[in-house]
Amino acid sequence: MLTVTPVLWAYVTFLALKTFPENKIVKGALIISLIFLFLAVIMDYVFFGLIRNAMEQLYQHTTFYGYGFLIFWPFLLALIFRKRITQFKRPATNTHILKAGIWGIICFGILTLIIVLGSEF
Repeated sequence: MLTVTPVLWAYVTFLALKTFPENKIVKGALIISLIFLFLAVIMDYVFFGLIRNAMEQLYQHTTFYGYGFLIFWPFLLALIFRKRITQFKRPATNTHILKAGIWGIICFGILTLIIVLGSEF
């Protein structure tokens, strides 16, 4: 899971950062990192706290290292791919946001289904 997920985060970060104005890429990275952190905390609570009842196992050092990685990742990508991001600039539209939200809900639903069914076996 950890090998695929950073690639997906990188892709999502790239798509999001190319909608920010050129002089606000760092602000965009901050917003993206806060969104990633918020979603990670909520999903950890739902999946590990509510579904698996493993709250005491959840908040270990590795969990906080993962949260730190999520905060750092958009800034690293903004720094490395700054020229590429500005090369592919495009404005965000309501259609783009709706499509991203639908795919996010589908992925969240599939992951929830896998975890719920997997925890019964």
